[in-house]
Amino acid sequence: MKIKQLVLTFILFAVAINMNAQFKIDAQYRIRGQALHGYKKPVAEETDAAYHVGQRTRLNLRYNHEKYSTLLSIQDVRTWGDANNVNGTGVEGKSYNNMDIYEAWVNFKFTNSNLKLGRQEMKYDDQRHISWRNWWNTGMTYDAATYTYDNKETGLRFDLSASYNSKKQDLTGNDFSGGTDYFGAVNPIQTHNFLYVKKNFDNKMYVSLLAITAGYQKESDPSTLYMTNTEGLHFNYNATSKATDGIFGVANAFLQNGTDINGKKINANMLTAKLGYRTMEKKLEIAATFERLSGHDAKETDEDYLAETHTYNHLNGARHPYYEGYIDWFVVPASTKGGGLMTLGLNVNYKLNAKDMVKFAFNNVSLATNVANNDGGYYDSALASTVDFTYIRSINKDIKWMNGFSYGMPTDDFNTMKGVTDGGSNYTFYTMITFTPKFFDSSKK
Repeated sequence: MKIKQLVLTFILFAVAINMNAQFKIDAQYRIRGQALHGYKKPVAEETDAAYHVGQRTRLNLRYNHEKYSTLLSIQDVRTWGDANNVNGTGVEGKSYNNMDIYEAWVNFKFTNSNLKLGRQEMKYDDQRHISWRNWWNTGMTYDAATYTYDNKETGLRFDLSASYNSKKQDLTGNDFSGGTDYFGAVNPIQTHNFLYVKKNFDNKMYVSLLAITAGYQKESDPSTLYMTNTEGLHFNYNATSKATDGIFGVANAFLQNGTDINGKKINANMLTAKLGYRTMEKKLEIAATFERLSGHDAKETDEDYLAETHTYNHLNGARHPYYEGYIDWFVVPASTKGGGLMTLGLNVNYKLNAKDMVKFAFNNVSLATNVANNDGGYYDSALASTVDFTYIRSINKDIKWMNGFSYGMPTDDFNTMKGVTDGGSNYTFYTMITFTPKFFDSSKK
């Protein structure tokens, strides 16, 4: 069924059913213009900057009943001017389809719990491993069944989620076995399952446990799954929506084991910490940050060490907010040739008034382990420093305007690692408008 027919059917169904329930139609238009010179990797001085405008458009159909709720979200993602069907009288569009179903789920409600089935957004804690990847224009959703128990009185919550995505050629008619990119989409996660347990101690503090098992299909044997296991704790003090003035902190400690996509044993870890102070009726926040993702040490020669993977994989976690600076040089472990990351940073956020906010971030990035260079030695541990400036204005409840400038300062060794011999300035600039109109709400008479 074509998407427009599906949308029409959904609307007619919603109008015909019991109007004691709630039906809403809303949308999102997000348009972002960017100037990029050294985005994702450093560039040489003579390299020209790239300019483009990307747009994300979503139409959301929501239905809420006392016993269940549903969401159907239609999404179109495009870059302005990317139409390739052009003739002498006009632009006809694309020869390929860039419209898709972003979310499509039904949520069954029970006492203190619910069961959500279908394609759904997921966001847990600070999204280190399970994220909606919102900076990316297409975003990220998960095909899964997720059961949630949430008892507000005791402060206890747990989620159990499971999925299985058929990739065998004899089942789907598609051959998904041709890729070996550990972090890419050619050979994506075939099964993604997790347990999440959260305990609120008061309005200021909670601790959560997350255990994930993700299965990758063996390239030459579709019946074999390599399981990557990730488990750890998240600590949050005074850093939620109910935060108050005073000290706040967030920390993560995770281990990774099992096997990677190539069947090699994993022994990796991640440690992050953020400690800050909030004052002036929550107008000003200052925080220091620390991150360490383990990597493979090229100086190690022990056979047991070499038999394992030591590079940490943050799975489907958020990249852009953390690794390290918005110039996005370190979004995947391959960015440092598997050498991991260690970062010290400083964040300052200031609310000018009810509508305007400015943010500043500085990060100093280095290798967590030794990485061999092409001269028989090792790269210097220092990689880069990055600076980010962000200005956000909430024009009204439906319109947000966001602007950012990032500057990257790579070391000579990092330029060499990336194949840059005549390094130049590295920067990105963007301006983004997000409009979220509400077209219809049956609860409003």
